[in-house]
Amino acid sequence: MRSLRSVGIAIATVLSSAVGIGATTLLTTASAAPVHNCVSSQIKVSHGPAQGTAGTTYYAIVFTNKGAACALWGVPTIQPVKGAAHHAVGPMARSLSMGMMPVRQVVAKGHSVSVAIGVTDTGNYTPSACVAAKADGILVALGSFVHSTYVHLPISVCTKLTSVTTKLIVPGMTGL
Repeated sequence: MRSLRSVGIAIATVLSSAVGIGATTLLTTASAAPVHNCVSSQIKVSHGPAQGTAGTTYYAIVFTNKGAACALWGVPTIQPVKGAAHHAVGPMARSLSMGMMPVRQVVAKGHSVSVAIGVTDTGNYTPSACVAAKADGILVALGSFVHSTYVHLPISVCTKLTSVTTKLIVPGMTGL
């Protein structure tokens, strides 16, 4: 009997030691400094080269971190604009990510996340339904992370219907 009791105590001691080790590991991990959300001043917004397929041209809109590691997520708002005062040209981009959950992207200094925006060829629509116009750039914003930022990007868009699309940001610089 005594030997069974001793074995039970030995097992209990080993288990409590293992739990203690696990608890120490958990506390060490939990006490690591959290990554803060990005702020607009540390994010540079640019675009990549055009890539066209089947009546739509895609551009990667790239968010590059210039500061300490930070996190951001979501779907950027994209508004085609023209002129020095950035007057809106047509409707804002339509999100293709409705109903999808955003992934929190942690971006190290010098690294990037991106989104592919699609610009549908205005010739795909009847002239009266589209009413095409030239935009010389876009205004890009991403929640509280990136305030409205102008990106020079000459495109042709419809003014009567949405011809630009956007979606959730992803890691890397391709938007895919």
